[in-house]
Amino acid sequence: MTDVVYDVEDIIEWYALKVGSRKGGGIQNLLKRFVCILEEAKAIYQTSLEIGEITKRIFTLSSHLQDYGIRFISMEGGGSRSLSEEIREQRKTYVVACLTKEIKYKYRIISICGMGGLGKTTLASKVYNHQEVTSHFNYRAWACISQQYQKSDIWKEVLISLISPSKEQRDEIERMRDGELVEKLCEIQRQKKCLVVLDDIWKVEAWNSLSAAFPTDDTTSRNEALASKVDPSGHIYKLPFLNDEESWELFQYLALSRRSEECIIKENMKILGKEIVRYCKGLPLAITVLGGLLATKQTLEEWNQVHRNIKSYIHQPDGLSINIVLGLSYDDLPSHLKLCFLYLGHFPEDFEIRTTILIQMWVAEGLIYKRMQHIGSNEEMLEDVGERYLQELVQRCMVQVGQKSSS
Repeated sequence: MTDVVYDVEDIIEWYALKVGSRKGGGIQNLLKRFVCILEEAKAIYQTSLEIGEITKRIFTLSSHLQDYGIRFISMEGGGSRSLSEEIREQRKTYVVACLTKEIKYKYRIISICGMGGLGKTTLASKVYNHQEVTSHFNYRAWACISQQYQKSDIWKEVLISLISPSKEQRDEIERMRDGELVEKLCEIQRQKKCLVVLDDIWKVEAWNSLSAAFPTDDTTSRNEALASKVDPSGHIYKLPFLNDEESWELFQYLALSRRSEECIIKENMKILGKEIVRYCKGLPLAITVLGGLLATKQTLEEWNQVHRNIKSYIHQPDGLSINIVLGLSYDDLPSHLKLCFLYLGHFPEDFEIRTTILIQMWVAEGLIYKRMQHIGSNEEMLEDVGERYLQELVQRCMVQVGQKSSS
């Protein structure tokens, strides 16, 4: 695209030199133009040919971009969608296009890679539930690999997700050996269009141990070298860091958008916020957690305290890492929320926890018993207190909401 722009500039400048500079008033200029009429006609003809060639190049380039789901953003009209929303939509649309585009190969692999906190799983989830993807594939399955896994458990989980078995079939799957699981999975993927997402693969060894059952899949990994080894000819989408504008927009939404304080206080918060955002270096998870933390701080002094705590870590060898950001947020939790948060360690990594079950466990363990409150003449139920605690952890971005009910 840049080359096309430069070529257009060259043509305009050449035309201005050859033709445009000869235009002017007076008899002498008019006679000169008659003398050079043939040369000028030739210059105009040559310019039109070159413009035609550039038009073809632009049309071809536009077609290729649209094939990959990339659209040009119109900056006119002042639409309600923000710049970062447009960019996020383009990233999602690109991956969707790669998955759904018909190709001569039966199987394809798309790897989404990048460091922790960039949003690989979030992007993969958006694509996984995209309308074009759900209508394109017959079956879909999602499995979290992480650092601790059993390959037979992963294969069983994927097989159950793909075929939605009855109780009898599920029992049969549980009794299957590794060879039978691999054979069954490959058979289903040969017969139907299947999308399998393997989330958070850390090592090449993990892929090697699982790959027999997956002739095609969509993977997310922190390791770009691993992504290239999974399929050297496949698509690799490396998630970029947020730029300054995107970082500030995300932080504002989390920390400042719902505030109703006096303008002068909010302006001072913005000054501190912009400096805090710079420390995050464009990492979405760091911005999200700090934004959630500062959303609970009501005064400028509280914001200053968080800012001082962050600055104390800037000179550490690792800088402002995700562990530091999460540590700051944990340290800021009230004691009763620390206990509730630590209780989540009983669940496996990447595990989806049902809200009602979690709150009932908190109650059974006595984590919220002493926090029971009275509202007027009605005693607040322990489950209501637990739900309030959970909502506060969500607001602080300490837990991630997977699904929301209709209520």
